[in-house]
Amino acid sequence: MDPTDAKRIRNDADNVQRYDRQLRLWQKDGQSALEAARVVVLGSSTLASESLKNLVLPGIGEFVVVDDALVDEADARTNFFVRAADVGQPRAERTVEHLAELNPDVRGRAVVQAPASVLEGEGAALLEGATLVIACAQPEPVVRALSERCWAAGIPLLAAAATGFLAELRMSACEHTGKLAADSHPTPPRLARRDFGDGR
Repeated sequence: MDPTDAKRIRNDADNVQRYDRQLRLWQKDGQSALEAARVVVLGSSTLASESLKNLVLPGIGEFVVVDDALVDEADARTNFFVRAADVGQPRAERTVEHLAELNPDVRGRAVVQAPASVLEGEGAALLEGATLVIACAQPEPVVRALSERCWAAGIPLLAAAATGFLAELRMSACEHTGKLAADSHPTPPRLARRDFGDGR
């Protein structure tokens, strides 16, 4: 057996074990779609980190965090993906570093610049090839401009914000006609109707 084939078989077996529950839900096609996904996240707050955690663990392909904020004391107390030793450092970099520890198969990248930079100049290239854009706690003008840009490019946008127990989630997406992960199961056969006669 070719060493490359042996490595692929070993990786496939590892993936089946690691992603067993979700493979049962959306099967191999759904998992492949997830592994091919590229998500761009604007902001690196606790909300952004927790959202990404729920994509990194099931094995998303790649994520990019765009933010120029620095880790502060409040972040160290409320965000599981930054530490006290990170205070004063770029929050996007520290968040990506700590999220990457959750799943070695996922590629993460930090871009230390203002989230609004994706709307102009060279920053707009960050949106190219994105499967999803998530804007966390961004100003309304940024969200509106981003929504127009994503709509024109056919990229779904989630805009989220949270304060205490209150949260807001908005979505902007064009019609999606591709195969969804939820459609990966074949339609079950219809059960034949049984006649129980007189009920005995």
